[in-house]
Amino acid sequence: MLEFIKMHGLGNDFIIFDGINQDLPDHNELAKKVCDRHFGIGADGMMVVKQSSSSDIKMLFYNADGSQAPMCGNGIRCFAKYVFDEKLVRGKEFEVETLAGIMRPRIISSEEKISFIEVNLGRAYFSSEMIHANTNKEKILNESIEIDGNTFKISAVVVGSVHAVIFVDDLNKIDINVIGRKIENHQLFPNKINVNFCQIIDDTNLQVLTWERGVGQTLACGTGAASAAVVGSILYNTSKKVNVHLLGGTVEIEQRDNEIFMTGPAEVICKGVYYDK
Repeated sequence: MLEFIKMHGLGNDFIIFDGINQDLPDHNELAKKVCDRHFGIGADGMMVVKQSSSSDIKMLFYNADGSQAPMCGNGIRCFAKYVFDEKLVRGKEFEVETLAGIMRPRIISSEEKISFIEVNLGRAYFSSEMIHANTNKEKILNESIEIDGNTFKISAVVVGSVHAVIFVDDLNKIDINVIGRKIENHQLFPNKINVNFCQIIDDTNLQVLTWERGVGQTLACGTGAASAAVVGSILYNTSKKVNVHLLGGTVEIEQRDNEIFMTGPAEVICKGVYYDK
């Protein structure tokens, strides 16, 4: 029996296991089982809490298909609430070790069910080498890509995880289940990529639809929202502080001192025991 908590950030839902005080089976297989919405608990991803030798705490993140990802924006807010509530860290500001580097959450307000949390996501990186893109170009910024006879302008960036950002005039005309999947698996990205379609509402408001690598369409993606905000400010001179409207709600993204700060909610859904076979 494995104790777990299920949480969500703007509808992007996760299962969190304490990997310090209980022994867990193979993480990849466990993620596939528990994230299954029919035979498991059901979630977009799974996180495991571990001790860290370099930070206050360590987060391991797994997609619903069992693959490991460096980080997750909505996920780390939920992770931060959990370790704060369970007193696994001290204070309202702490460091979290992830495969994407050190993240620095700050608890703004905290109640039993819901908390609001700001996370320093660090810097954005455009290097094609970091993105593992199949190209000789140093970066992919507003480059043309053809999908089913239609041309899209694509930018690729690393903000915690690797993201493709495509600005469009009308999100309603995007069949994300078709186009999102094809860009995720495009030969340009041999390791696959998260895909974000963005529509500019005005200088301080963006609307984003996200197709997550290894998951599919999700209600929200924090690092995807951050990626869209960064690319928008470069290509279209949108504000350095924007509200990004996602299917599950709104997250605030602010760029200051060459770093990216994300502020949004983390909410508890339930706690329970998972019976692993």
